[in-house]
Amino acid sequence: MKANNEQYAMELIIAKVKEGDMAAFNVLIDEHKAMAFTLALKLMKNREDAEEVAQDAFLKAYKNIKQFEGNSKFSTWLYTIVYNTALTRLRKKKISTSEISDHNEERLSSYSESDKEWNRLQKAERSGYIKQAMDLLSPDDQVAITLFYLNENSLQEICEITGWELSNVKVRLHRARKRLLKVLEQLLDTEVRSLL
Repeated sequence: MKANNEQYAMELIIAKVKEGDMAAFNVLIDEHKAMAFTLALKLMKNREDAEEVAQDAFLKAYKNIKQFEGNSKFSTWLYTIVYNTALTRLRKKKISTSEISDHNEERLSSYSESDKEWNRLQKAERSGYIKQAMDLLSPDDQVAITLFYLNENSLQEICEITGWELSNVKVRLHRARKRLLKVLEQLLDTEVRSLL
């Protein structure tokens, strides 16, 4: 019931935006700016570029809001714009990807199969290791992990956002998790050895 009410409220807001209501559009921005920025940051690697990508994406969304037909969630449509805006900018600048947000490190750590030492690390240390590990992953791995685990997008939504095939998304997620775990284990092993 709550989900239906939220969906209905979102539809009303979008209808107002389509009529040119800037206040309604500001509601959409407030609702989605954190995740739009997080996705942009994963790709752009620095805050300034990520902020510009997010702003450009919101501007494109506003200009093209009448093209949004409601066949998917608004967030999926918006994240597709963010993703494509970031890719366009990356092609121009040839920049690699990013760091992970501090507020999400615990969700990622719950998907790793790390040992007891991992569980003993302080929160700040875990965050640091996850940031280091994410920095060592490819842009596609970072995007897959960000969209699925941090943004909680479904596999189908990831397909819509990235243009990847469903089978490709599943393979990328599986491989990205394995690579993240391997990098984390290597970082922890190096840290343990340095203490001996």
